[in-house]
Amino acid sequence: MINREQFLKTIKSNINRNQYHVTLIAGDGIPRFAYTIGLKDQVNVELIFAGGEYFSANEINELFHRIGSFLETNPNGVEIDIPLLGSFSLVKVHPSWSKLLMLGVYDYFQVSEFNALQILPDAEHHTLDVPDLSKEFDTKAEPVWKWLIDEWNYSVPRDSKVVTNLAALKGEKITEIMRWEKSEWEMFAGPGPDVPKEQMRIVSLGTLLGIDQTLVPSMNLKIGKGLWRDHVDLIWNDWG
Repeated sequence: MINREQFLKTIKSNINRNQYHVTLIAGDGIPRFAYTIGLKDQVNVELIFAGGEYFSANEINELFHRIGSFLETNPNGVEIDIPLLGSFSLVKVHPSWSKLLMLGVYDYFQVSEFNALQILPDAEHHTLDVPDLSKEFDTKAEPVWKWLIDEWNYSVPRDSKVVTNLAALKGEKITEIMRWEKSEWEMFAGPGPDVPKEQMRIVSLGTLLGIDQTLVPSMNLKIGKGLWRDHVDLIWNDWG
């Protein structure tokens, strides 16, 4: 486990070298998210990108770089087009979210409040793990993020992972499930063998349960077993 003092030194070093540090968090039953620490000294805001599995970690870093530079000359800008990545909106983050997701900013600067903007992807690149951070945190409105505060109440490990596809993350119903390990599944919208590698993503099981509660039976599968269903009647059947 990283020593807190060493972690703060790393943040300071990155701020001195790059003007800001990026913290990326993944796992523990919730979607991946990333945020800046230190950008506020240049543009008076920190940035956060929550969910958005359409994008890789490297692409998120590029977003922070491009949008940070954009805000230096457009401090009130709310929309930006970035070639090859898409169009993005900047939305003010409600403090209830920043206090849950951006603890590093509070800790490093020892502040009680700060300005934060959420980077929102356009409709083409939107996935259902992207929350609306402009509204007060509410588990009913954002069930994908409920495990930020709720106790994990399932028999499988909280850090369970699922290989899935972008179609499922964009709202198409998952029709095939296989459990390969104690905490590893595959869940695809459409035939798994037909999913291109570039369309595959690894997400937390909690993320997909937040999107679709009808996936709960997958947790009762024995290792090596699976389920399938038609995308119309949505009734689960044993595989094979």
